[in-house]
Amino acid sequence: MSIDFVPNKNISFSEIKTFNHKGVKVDAIEGGNVLLTDGTYFLWAYPRAEIETYGIVKDGSEVISHNHYEGVMFTLYGCNDPVRIFEAIEDFFDIWILSEYDDEYSNIVSPRMLEP
Repeated sequence: MSIDFVPNKNISFSEIKTFNHKGVKVDAIEGGNVLLTDGTYFLWAYPRAEIETYGIVKDGSEVISHNHYEGVMFTLYGCNDPVRIFEAIEDFFDIWILSEYDDEYSNIVSPRMLEP
C-alpha cells in the first residue's frame, strides 16, 4: 500500500536532495529519487510523477487520465509513520503537505472536471 503527498506550493527538489533539518536527513538517493528518514521511519521523494487520476466529464461519464505532475511528490509505503519527516519538511519550506485523500490535492495534481 502507498499514499502520495504533494506540497501546497512548489518547493525545490535540489534542496530535498540535500535535506537535513530537525533530525530528518537523506538516507539514500536512487535513480534520482530521494529516501528521507528520521532514523526510524522513511519517506520517498520524487522530482516528478506519472499520476493516474479519475474524473467526471461534463456529460457525467467517468474517465481515467494519466497526468505528468512536475512538482515534488512524496510517497509513503507500508506501515510507516513519517509524521516527524512531514513536520520537518513543512517547517523548513513553510508549506503544508497534502495527501491524495485531501480535497486540495486534486486541485494541485489535476483538474476536477475534464473536458470531453
